[in-house]
Amino acid sequence: MKKILSLMVSGTCALFALSCSGGFTPEAGTPVFGSFTYTGADAVYEQNPLGGGEFYTPILQGCYPDPSICRKGGDYYVVCSSFAINPGVPIFHSTDLVNWRQIGHVLDRASQLKVEDTGISAGIYAPTIRYNPHNDTFYMITTQFAGGIGEHRCFVIVTIGMKGIDLKVEPLELLSLVTE
Repeated sequence: MKKILSLMVSGTCALFALSCSGGFTPEAGTPVFGSFTYTGADAVYEQNPLGGGEFYTPILQGCYPDPSICRKGGDYYVVCSSFAINPGVPIFHSTDLVNWRQIGHVLDRASQLKVEDTGISAGIYAPTIRYNPHNDTFYMITTQFAGGIGEHRCFVIVTIGMKGIDLKVEPLELLSLVTE
């Protein structure tokens, strides 16, 4: 089972890397995956059941680097780096900081994310999410390295409420750092 899973992951990664580099053109009849869903139903959970008050680590299973968390009342939200993957910046919701559910992606429209010509190690890095209770607004600030985003490499995403995510991109002018 581990060998099969390893081969599947290796094959998927290889196809993904080739497709991102622009060098992959499938032959007619070749299956190509348009999406992949990880359900977390791994044998490790069946073989290692939890006792009361225990939880698995990491709490976000998979590849979710650079997590940033904020709270609104009893609700918690996490965003993570997505690099050159589109849609970008996955967002998760929890009420107990242990059980998380992905509720979408912050950057899910072509106008928001330009990573089609970037390498896998470029794109969106280290997003930060914050909530302002004074205007009931969430802010996500991030930087995009490479890609066709233009001169605005730092930008802010603004939304009111998280249940129906309605986002708009507000580019930030880069600040010049002066050293003497």
